[in-house]
Amino acid sequence: MKEQTFIDNQFKDSLQGTVIDRCTFRNCRFRGIDLQEVQTSNSVFENCDFSGAKLNDSHHHTSAFLNCDFHMANLWTVHFSHCKMTGSSFIEAILTGMSIEEGDWSYTNFRLQALGKQNFTNVRLMEADFYEADLTGVVFSGADLTRAKLMKANLKKADLREAVVDGINFKDLELNDTKLDWHQAIRVAESHGAKVD
Repeated sequence: MKEQTFIDNQFKDSLQGTVIDRCTFRNCRFRGIDLQEVQTSNSVFENCDFSGAKLNDSHHHTSAFLNCDFHMANLWTVHFSHCKMTGSSFIEAILTGMSIEEGDWSYTNFRLQALGKQNFTNVRLMEADFYEADLTGVVFSGADLTRAKLMKANLKKADLREAVVDGINFKDLELNDTKLDWHQAIRVAESHGAKVD
């Protein structure tokens, strides 16, 4: 599938193993279909519904999934490389083994997700929603977490060193063996009323 545009299409048949290159999908529905081992590159999916879809072991390079819904989708061992995922929601999706190589994941919804040991190194996560997410051992090194929502998230043993944390109120966070750089340590102290000279 190459250099095609689809608008308001509903896909019902399996696309397992399909190679998708430089295609555009707008307001399309992929609900519950088999997308296992699909490979996308330089493609755009905008306002698409992937609810319940099986994306196991699919690979995506420099593609964009904008404001897409992955509710209850299976993303087991999915690989995203330099993708733009802004505004997409992953409520109740299976994310075990998902790997992310940089990219822009701003405004994504990971509420209540189990993301233990996920690697978000150098990923842009501005205003991403991690409310009550399990972030045990997650690596955020060099990530942009500006105004990310981390209330009630489990940050035990998470690595925040060199992450941008502007707009985050550390007073609301539970830090248990969380790794911080010295700039962040100062922010934590200040959020608890300490004066650092």
